[in-house]
Amino acid sequence: MKLLNSTVRGSSAVLAGALLLGSLTACGGSSQATAKADTSTLTLAIDSDSASFGFDPLRVSAAQRQFFEGLYDSLMTLQPDGSAGPGLAKEFSYNADNTVLTLTLKDGVTFTDGSKLDADLVKANLDRRSDPALSAYSAVAKGGAQEITSVDVVSPTQVSLTFAKAQPGFEKNLASTTGMIVGKTGVTDTASLAATPDGSGPYTLDPSTVKGNKYVLVKNDKSPDASKYAFTKVTFSVIQDPQARANALVSGQADVAMLTSSTVDFAKSKGAGVSQIGGTVNTMISFDKTGKTAPAFASEKVRQAIQHAINRKALVDALHKGDIPAWNALPKDSAGFSQDLETAFAYDPAKAKSLLAEAGFANGFEFTIIASAQTQTDLQAVQKDLAAVGITMNVKMAASTDEAFAAVATTPLGYAPLNWDNPVGVMYGAILNGFTNVQKATDDQLSAATGEAAAAKDDAASKAALTKLNTRLVESGWMIPLYEALTNQGYNTKKIKQVEFAGTNAYPLLSSYAPAS
Repeated sequence: MKLLNSTVRGSSAVLAGALLLGSLTACGGSSQATAKADTSTLTLAIDSDSASFGFDPLRVSAAQRQFFEGLYDSLMTLQPDGSAGPGLAKEFSYNADNTVLTLTLKDGVTFTDGSKLDADLVKANLDRRSDPALSAYSAVAKGGAQEITSVDVVSPTQVSLTFAKAQPGFEKNLASTTGMIVGKTGVTDTASLAATPDGSGPYTLDPSTVKGNKYVLVKNDKSPDASKYAFTKVTFSVIQDPQARANALVSGQADVAMLTSSTVDFAKSKGAGVSQIGGTVNTMISFDKTGKTAPAFASEKVRQAIQHAINRKALVDALHKGDIPAWNALPKDSAGFSQDLETAFAYDPAKAKSLLAEAGFANGFEFTIIASAQTQTDLQAVQKDLAAVGITMNVKMAASTDEAFAAVATTPLGYAPLNWDNPVGVMYGAILNGFTNVQKATDDQLSAATGEAAAAKDDAASKAALTKLNTRLVESGWMIPLYEALTNQGYNTKKIKQVEFAGTNAYPLLSSYAPAS
């Protein structure tokens, strides 16, 4: 039996996403130096509607964890160092082959509907995994990369999860929205969660909430963990426009704000503190490594040619000021980061043309990539770079969400942000076995490096394995990184202590926000 009080290696990750809904106008004015500190309240200016689908935590992903962390407890919790710690489950154990995970639950947990935590309730929650609308359960549903085949009640305080294949480190998956547990009323009548949360978290939803505009949370007197949260009231203020969020921070309307890289200097010039973390690499992903949708992509040399053809620095200078050009698949702070890749795959159109000729495509080739409103501008910049070496990349806007999702099977290349908080999880859940590899391509070096990373027992072994993994992802062209986006949290230094991130997770723990004094 393992007690959840030490660093735990995770092997699962969910690609973060956000729905940009709602707006709130905020205008600049007085300097935040004149703002009066009020340690009873905390206002966070966020870039999207965390509860666009209502208050079912299983309908959202890791990007919404911070908000739902206030309303719901998870089976395990994300710790300040990024590891998994005790939550609703106080202990866990695996069987010998890591195909069964048994959880021992805490006693005395009460939900807002008055129901109590027990193994039956956990099973009822996890048995919802067949519902395709539950984003948090996508990886554990039937056919998912981390499929749970059954959930069984062992005793009133113990529940076991049986997997389709070995899942060492799965406990980290339960420290995000996947592990959040809904009370009996919410599980029985899931439609009720559209308007009413049913959790056991440190806060409850206040009636002053205005959906899509602001969400107000107040301390939950029934939660024994409420004392770990410094503020009695927390407001999530939805401000879609980046400059408006920065204005809200410097004018004192918000205590903390999600800042884009382009507004960081403005916020700093007005006296705001800014905490930054990388970890999210915006990457072109080779969906097709077998040539099924575009014959040229079966050649590793062609994929390497694309690496050399892209002027990453020019892309960042023009479109992503403040972010970091990336030649590594893994982020700069990763143990597997390699400076050598910046030289090995530097911008070199002549080298790109030479590789294309060696691969039998001296006259270039043509293919189509599916774009969204968020990716179109970046792809058009890449399109010009590729055209300069003879590759015609047609950028087609997705006509529907169905077309966007189908692109993994119908086009050779895609573009998405990847957060590498759990590299092994990303590899098993998305790259080797997941949605980015529907053609079922294999790479022995990638599989071996991922296995070594999963089995690493110390930092040195982990660094060696992740370096192999990172290097092979780039040299194989399975990943064609463009830039690493920085996550910026601006904060009022008069009221809020320096914001800290949980390991490499891009979203600070709600419990980590503390008064400046």
